[in-house]
Amino acid sequence: MISERRALLIFNPRTGRYKARRPLQADSVCDYLRRHQIEVEPAATAGPGHAADLARRAIREGYTEVIVCGGDGTINEAVQGLAGSDLRLGIIARGTGNVLARELQLPLHSRQAMKVIAAGHTRGIYLGCAIDDATKAKRYFFLMAGIGLDASVVSQVRPGLKKRIGKAAFWYSGLRHLTGWEPIPFAVMVDGHRYDATFAAIGKSARYGGNLSVTPRARLDDPSFEICLVESRSRLRYLQLLSHVMRGGIPADKPGIRFLHATRARAEGTVGVQVDGELIGQLPMSFEIARHSLEVIVSSTPPSSSPARRPSARP
Repeated sequence: MISERRALLIFNPRTGRYKARRPLQADSVCDYLRRHQIEVEPAATAGPGHAADLARRAIREGYTEVIVCGGDGTINEAVQGLAGSDLRLGIIARGTGNVLARELQLPLHSRQAMKVIAAGHTRGIYLGCAIDDATKAKRYFFLMAGIGLDASVVSQVRPGLKKRIGKAAFWYSGLRHLTGWEPIPFAVMVDGHRYDATFAAIGKSARYGGNLSVTPRARLDDPSFEICLVESRSRLRYLQLLSHVMRGGIPADKPGIRFLHATRARAEGTVGVQVDGELIGQLPMSFEIARHSLEVIVSSTPPSSSPARRPSARP
């Protein structure tokens, strides 16, 4: 439980699907939290990267927690500033997919989410970190890093379409993109072994882009990755695999599919990389578990599902 609480409320006034959500009344959120003995200050994001700057400000000014009201993109930006600190993260999910909130079994209704924050129970999660080999720039992620096809799809999604039709924009762009996509091979090194792939998901969570499941055995509170590698160069093969992803996950015994369990990986090649739905650059990059866990405010009811058995990282 948390006592003597002082929070910075970071909110994105433009998050979510176009005209699908009422504007956030930050004052009402603050009033509710203040009635529950939480000193809170609102701070609206003004553009890309601003949530990270606000989170760093919260650290400098001695806040005990940051509350993010927005989608997965805004939360991911705030995490860039919070990583490595002792501040706690509260979430009021108001985005398009709200994958992190679903993974943490947080309520998607704002009023219920405020009740969870007021109660103040926390759970530690481990972040992934993507490191650009050339610049050494770091990008933290809480869901997954994707190499190859999905990064290519993310680069093609039009922001206006995403605002109008939400998650369907990724489906529309993905299926259209797949018809002309040419798989480009790259290499992934894990535990001293080299693997060829045309797609890789380095997962920290079971969900991927909503209700899809590519790394179903990954867990937020586990300091390791589940890594899914696909070797195929066939577009038809990828369409077949997509049907498995929609039904709960790719079977581990499918030819050309490999699941690994590791804390580090490195990938070489010339393809793009996305983390948590945002394109961050091209290979080569390294991936590792962040050194410090992040405390997130969650419901007091523990998750009902238990981790599934993971395959070994050895071939």
